[in-house]
Amino acid sequence: MKNIFIGFFAIFIIGSVSGQCTSDFDFGDETFGSSPDPSQGEQFEPGIIGEPYYDVLHLLIPTYVLEIDSTLPFGPTALLDSIKLVGISMVDLNDTLTSYSLSELGLQIVCNNNGDSGLDCSFLGGSQYCASLEGTPTIAGNFRADITVEGCTDVFGFPFCQEQLFGSLFVDFGVEGCMDLNATNYNPEAVIDDGSCILNPCNLDGTEVATTSFSYTESNLTVNVGDLVYWVNYGGFHDVNGNVDSQTGLSFGNPEAFSLSAISGNPSGVCMGSHTFTIPGVYSYDCSIGSHAALGMVGTVTVGLGGCTDSTASNYNAAADYDDGSCNPIVDCFGDLNNDSSVTVADLLLILSEFGCTSGCTTDINGDGITTVSDLLELLSVFGTAC
Repeated sequence: MKNIFIGFFAIFIIGSVSGQCTSDFDFGDETFGSSPDPSQGEQFEPGIIGEPYYDVLHLLIPTYVLEIDSTLPFGPTALLDSIKLVGISMVDLNDTLTSYSLSELGLQIVCNNNGDSGLDCSFLGGSQYCASLEGTPTIAGNFRADITVEGCTDVFGFPFCQEQLFGSLFVDFGVEGCMDLNATNYNPEAVIDDGSCILNPCNLDGTEVATTSFSYTESNLTVNVGDLVYWVNYGGFHDVNGNVDSQTGLSFGNPEAFSLSAISGNPSGVCMGSHTFTIPGVYSYDCSIGSHAALGMVGTVTVGLGGCTDSTASNYNAAADYDDGSCNPIVDCFGDLNNDSSVTVADLLLILSEFGCTSGCTTDINGDGITTVSDLLELLSVFGTAC
C-alpha cells in the first residue's frame, strides 16, 4: 500500500486567493493527479515574511487502487475508499533537526472536500478536491513539508488503512529582493525577485577593475590563485595590455601574458573581458593606447602569496605560492663545524675527535685533505665568532 498515497498527496499545501478553494482544475483525460505536481518540478509558491500568504492545491483522487500502482496485490476493480491528511510538519532545511508546526510558522491548512466526508481533510476516491495553505509567515527560511497521510481501501469487506510519510514539497519564506548571484546587490534572503538587480556589465562572478579617465581602479589588486578578474570601461578608448610594456618596449615578464582588446566605454560601463589567473606571481599591465600608460594608466595583479621558497634560507615560507625574491642569502660560517651558527668549544671538540684523520675528514677546515694542527689553528683564529 505504500506507493498508493505518494503519487498525489504531495499536494496538500498550495493556493491563490483567500477563502475556500474551488475544485475546478482541468485534469483533462487523467484519472488522478495534482496541481502543482512535484513530480514535474512544481513546488510551493514562495512567501514574504509578515505578508498574507495563500496558495491552492488541486488533487484528483483515483477510483481504483491499481491506477496508482499496477503491481499491488489487488484486483482491477479494487476501490480506493479515501485518503486523509493526518498532519504536516515543516522541517528547516538549514537545520534538519529542527521542525515547526504550521501554526508556529503562522500558517494553517484549509481543506475543501466538497462536503463528501464528515472528516476534515478526508477525500474520497474517484473525485476532485482542493486544499489551501494560508496565513502570515513569521519565520524566514527554506522548509520541507513532511506530510503524513492515511489511505484506506476495502479488503474482504474490512477497511484496511495505512499511514505514509511524504516529504518532497518545499517552500521558501523570506523577503523580496535581488536573486541573481551575479548582481552587485544580490540578497541571499530574497525568495521573490523584485527586479532590483544591478548586474555588472560583464555579468561575471569575480573582481571588477574599472577604467576611468586615464587610470584603472584596483590598480594594485591582490587575488587568490584561480580567481577571475574582469575589466569594465566606463569612458574613453582603452585596452588591457599584459604583454609588452608600452613605455619601455620590453616584456613585462609576467608569469603568463594576457591582454584584452581596445574598446570604447560609456558611463553605464562596457565589458572589456576577463582573465582567470591560475599561475601565481605578480602581473603588470598597462593601456597601450597613445600615451595612456605614461599618463598613469598602469596596474598590477598579485596572484597568491609571495615569499621565500628556498628551503635552505632562514626566512623560508612553506605557504608561499611564488618566490618574491625576499630570501635571506646563505652565508657560510667559517669554523662552524656543527652548523649552530657559532664557533665554540663544541667545534673544537669535533676537530680533536678527528685529529690525525687522513681520509674523508669532516673537520678539514683548510681543505688539505687531513685534520691536523693547521686546522686547529684556523679554528682558534675565529673562535667565539657568531654567524
